[in-house]
Formats: sequence, C-alpha cells, structure tokens
Amino acid sequence: MQANIYLADAVKNIIRKITPAGEVSTLAGTQDVVGSADGTGAAASFNNPSGIATDSAGNVYVTDTYNHTIRKITPSGVVSTLAGSQGVIGSTDGNRCGSEL
Repeated sequence: MQANIYLADAVKNIIRKITPAGEVSTLAGTQDVVGSADGTGAAASFNNPSGIATDSAGNVYVTDTYNHTIRKITPSGVVSTLAGSQGVIGSTDGNRCGSEL
C-alpha cells in the first residue's frame, strides 16, 4: 500500500500533501501568510515549517521553526499546537495544558 507524502514548504509557509497518484494539494496553511494560528486548512498559519513526521493514525507533526512549536495536523487538516509556545525559545520539559495528544 502506498502512502501520501507530506512536504513542509518553509518558503511559502504551507504544508503540502502528495497522493500516490501524484495529486498535490495544500493540507494546511495559506501560501505566503506567516503566523501561528491553529485552525482547519487555510485558517491555520505557520512560520518556516520544516521537519515532518507521521503516525499510524494519519496525523502529521510539523516543526514550526520560527514559532518554536511542534504542530499536529489531523487527516482532515485540523492544526493544533502540540508543544512549545509561539515565540518562546527554550527547552523546558513539561506538559502542554489544554492540548490533546
């Protein structure tokens, strides 16, 4: 079974999805819009997204570099902040209150 490929476009601040058939779409974010908003699809925003990982449930995890956060994107495109605080640099261990894992 072939899987989707996900791409963090750090220049355009969007997350792209490429299907096994080669169809390319924007999973989350709006091209050239910088921000840190959680939301669904184009309502979410990123600031230099980079590293990407996925899990067996189809969730996508993104390193939102300049926001200093880890973002979670569900298969339906709902973006939430999983770890870190926008604009706060650090490496403190702890729990993210109010966030679902």
